[in-house]
Amino acid sequence: MMNLVPSKLAIAGVVMAAMYAAPANAQSRTWVSGVGDDLNPCSRTAPCKTFAGAISKTAAGGKINCLDPGGFGAVTITKSIEIDCLQFPGGILNSGVTGVNLSSTPNIKVVLRGIEIAGAGTGVNGISVNIPSDLTVDKCFIIGQTGNGIQVNTTVAGTTSLTVLDTVITQTNNGILLSATGGGFAIGAIRNVTVARVAGAGVVLNTSGTFATVSNSLLTGNASGGTANASGTVLNVHGSSITYNTTGLNAAASGATVRMSDNRIVNNTTSTAAAGGSTLASGGDNRVDPSGPAPNATWATQ
Repeated sequence: MMNLVPSKLAIAGVVMAAMYAAPANAQSRTWVSGVGDDLNPCSRTAPCKTFAGAISKTAAGGKINCLDPGGFGAVTITKSIEIDCLQFPGGILNSGVTGVNLSSTPNIKVVLRGIEIAGAGTGVNGISVNIPSDLTVDKCFIIGQTGNGIQVNTTVAGTTSLTVLDTVITQTNNGILLSATGGGFAIGAIRNVTVARVAGAGVVLNTSGTFATVSNSLLTGNASGGTANASGTVLNVHGSSITYNTTGLNAAASGATVRMSDNRIVNNTTSTAAAGGSTLASGGDNRVDPSGPAPNATWATQ
């Protein structure tokens, strides 16, 4: 009679095979290189070619490093991860598409560091966040997008936290746009950031439930330096230079608030503008050109 009971040796073999099949897809740290190959395991000595190839072999909460400067392709991120190319800059050429997408997995934590995202004039958005999540953008350069440099546009309940540090955004529609509907919120912390020569606003809060603090930054050569575009939006701007824009700072809707302290708002066509029922709150320590505030605002000293 045939023996239908597996031997202990056979069971052990199955277990061992399973143990050794998984690690290629679950490394806590992976690498990319301009001379890599996505068929590689993305190890230090056998790196991958693209961010998309590496992310599939990196465990949630893991990290991707660049071994050398290179172009590593657009990527959709579906897990908590850090992509760090600070030592050897990593590039994304996103002609006709979005450079980095966070679009399907809620509540992930993502860090992007030392990455150039170049749309070559046809890129959609440099970075797009469509699901509540926590994103940090550090020491990046975003250029040449038909849409926005960084766009948060969530439509479900939940909070998106965006931190942007030491980053340059130029030649886009808006620099940083926050939008949250469906009961969601978006909160931006923006420090040491330059937004220059964008068609719209350097920073724009587009729906209620969006809030941002901009500090030690340069907003220059834009249609607007910063705009609070809906009731319930709050834009705080501190210690920044807002220059050579059509409008420096704009509380563009009833119920919108723009708070300003220790800024230089000079050489704009209009220093500040405001819709009826909005609030411009000043710490009294701003240097503002004589073009001054629009007459519709409610001024508050804080």
